[in-house]
Amino acid sequence: MSRIIQNPKQLILNKSKEILYNNGYSKLNMRDIAKGCDISIGTIYNYYPTKKDLILEMMIDYWEKCFNKIDKIISSNYTFYTKLNKIFSELSAFIKTFKEVWLKPELYRNSKCIESGVEKEHIFLNRLILKIQDMLIHESSKPTSKINLKLDPYETSEFIILNFITIVQMPFFQY
Repeated sequence: MSRIIQNPKQLILNKSKEILYNNGYSKLNMRDIAKGCDISIGTIYNYYPTKKDLILEMMIDYWEKCFNKIDKIISSNYTFYTKLNKIFSELSAFIKTFKEVWLKPELYRNSKCIESGVEKEHIFLNRLILKIQDMLIHESSKPTSKINLKLDPYETSEFIILNFITIVQMPFFQY
């Protein structure tokens, strides 16, 4: 009689992240994941036909967790500038971890993962820009707002996010 596994997809993702974070991409294989999850290797292939599919799902999961934190910041009662500051801090932590885990040469050399990952990155960056845009529009519509959107809200949001990323990537400058 087979046992019922609660949320096997999440179990596989969690064990895969653990292996990737602790041992690196080269040690991430379906056999070790199956052993760590105490499931058959076929179960993993039912959810993730290739290692690339698994890596992309882990990357998407990482992005989604960041977005959940940013959504909580945006929906909070903080002032607009405090929200931006907290979003910057969250983005900073996200980028630092992303560089440590996802931009290692062993993973970066896998062109299939990189192509799909860059495509997903553009989608997620656009989502982040749209969130900031909505925040700007909402803030500027308040009667007491000091924000006067003379520029296009999307372009302003894009400017904010790209500058946040630049500041994180180049910490040796005083901003």
